[in-house]
Amino acid sequence: MKRILIICTMFVFAFSLSSCVSRQTIQQDLKHARRSAYREWVQQKGQKTDKEAIVDGKLSLRQTIDLALANNRTLRIALEEKNIAKGRTLESYGEVLPNVSLNGNYTRQDSDGTDYNGSHVQTTQRNIYSGAVSVKQPLYKGGLGKAALRASQYYDVLTDENIRNVVQNTIYRVTKAYYDVLLVTQQLNVTRTYAELAEAHLKDVLIKRKFGTASDFNVLRSQVELSNARAEMISFQNSLKLALTSLLNIIGISQESRVELTDILKYKPLPAREEEEIRKAFLNRPDLASAELTVKLQEEALNKAYSRYWPQINAFYNYSLEKPDHYYGKKNEWDDAWAAGIDINIPIFDGMKREGRVAQERSLLKQRNIGLLDAREKAILEIKNAILTLTDATELVEVQKLTIKQAEEGLRLAEVGYREGTLDQVSVLDAQAALTQAQLLYYRSLYEHTVARLDLQKAAGILVLKDKNS
Repeated sequence: MKRILIICTMFVFAFSLSSCVSRQTIQQDLKHARRSAYREWVQQKGQKTDKEAIVDGKLSLRQTIDLALANNRTLRIALEEKNIAKGRTLESYGEVLPNVSLNGNYTRQDSDGTDYNGSHVQTTQRNIYSGAVSVKQPLYKGGLGKAALRASQYYDVLTDENIRNVVQNTIYRVTKAYYDVLLVTQQLNVTRTYAELAEAHLKDVLIKRKFGTASDFNVLRSQVELSNARAEMISFQNSLKLALTSLLNIIGISQESRVELTDILKYKPLPAREEEEIRKAFLNRPDLASAELTVKLQEEALNKAYSRYWPQINAFYNYSLEKPDHYYGKKNEWDDAWAAGIDINIPIFDGMKREGRVAQERSLLKQRNIGLLDAREKAILEIKNAILTLTDATELVEVQKLTIKQAEEGLRLAEVGYREGTLDQVSVLDAQAALTQAQLLYYRSLYEHTVARLDLQKAAGILVLKDKNS
């Protein structure tokens, strides 16, 4: 019998060693996973899959935001927090609901033994079977159950606020990326027009040189201007590709998508009063709500720590079924027994564990309160900065409107003077360059004003999906 026990023990030990994983094995598994991911990407490249949607056609800003809310991976990860919150709520019920367990046991014992008097006796039953059902109902746990339930409810609301924060961040990112594409598109159109004007002017200079009214220097100057215009146009073409790639990535759709944005950059004045915007922020910002809920959660954690100082009272009921009979060992038959009562556990001293836990939770509560104050100050600062930026952007747009009108009139006068022979070629080229620069700055100012409005809405916590008719 002892030999059998030794063999079984060695088998269990060998099995436990065989289940250990070495560092080398983990690294090999990682390499295999990475290679498999690359092969999967190669196989799916250019194909429509369920993992990434391929979108073709025109997209308004509203449609783009809808796509992002459906496909953005960061948002999809955040949504899983709802299931975690549900799990925590169910777990918290374990502090107040009864615990029921079922236990079974089989024992093979030697053929002899020793009775209570110390004399050697012969055991007739070598096989012992037993089964038991235990029920334990918490009656009082020093407020632990209530604290756990309240904490789970706070966590559920906190999850909603965190998801709302991710939604707002997603709307902000996709909207800004959409505006990035619009800006670069306008810049590309301006430089393309500039390149076309430079090319037309070069043809005109070549004709004038043919008739002796323009020199080689004039031709060379026009060629340099055309090369610079084309170089700038190519630069914006590359920027447009990068902006589109970033937009598709934020939306969460395939890079194989071919989309055309239908919205345009518009100047929409937005009056803003600092006190009103701060009021909106305190009422609507999800990060402020999250900070407040975090304080509430930590207060419940402190209550849980204090509950260790109080007695714990549980009601219990045990029912067992054994063979042979527990009370009459020589009777090789099934028999049952039960027991019920109240269990009271009064903590006296636990080696300073309770004191240490309470000290930790108190300090964490102070941290959470400081974090709440910091979040409020951060919100106020963001509101002030957004209003200042919006004010500057508004002034810049108005200035650039006037600059464009002046540059357009300057180009018109330069072209008239060039045709009449009162102005030279350099004046025309300078006027064209000035108009191009003014147009680029105007669209840049429109973009910065639009983004400033977006920043203010985000700082106030009111960046939500607008109605389709708005």
